[in-house]
Amino acid sequence: MIQEKYYVTKQGLQKIEKEYQELLEFKKKKTTGDVPSSWHSEEVNPDYLAFQEDMSLLEAKLGELEFILKNTEIIKMPKGKGREQISLGATITVDLGGEIDEFTIVGTLEADPLQKRISNECPIGSGLLGARVGDVVKVTTSLVNHDCRIMKIKYH
Repeated sequence: MIQEKYYVTKQGLQKIEKEYQELLEFKKKKTTGDVPSSWHSEEVNPDYLAFQEDMSLLEAKLGELEFILKNTEIIKMPKGKGREQISLGATITVDLGGEIDEFTIVGTLEADPLQKRISNECPIGSGLLGARVGDVVKVTTSLVNHDCRIMKIKYH
């Protein structure tokens, strides 16, 4: 993981914390139950190898979540005139060459294009950051090449 800061909403942080706690509980149950033993012969118990592999994957996921939790920053609504421009957490209405669309700009962990939640790091999200109502921003990706007019900016 290269990223140093993960921007999340309060709900996103709660979801990550819940997943982390559930995995800790799962690990506790797995390691306090019947743990397969390695046989004392030269053959290795396949159940033990599967258990070890499961534990390695679980530890890796717990480590990833710990890193994320240590490096999160809650997305906060800008104050005063800051609400007049697009930043993380903004829900914006745009005109993409005659097609009106609305989406929210979030951090990478919560991005979900199907739910109209785009990352601040994707070409569209990063291109719109700092724009104001009435601005026209050129949005260029491998699939899209539009002038994007900002119609409305709101924060929840």
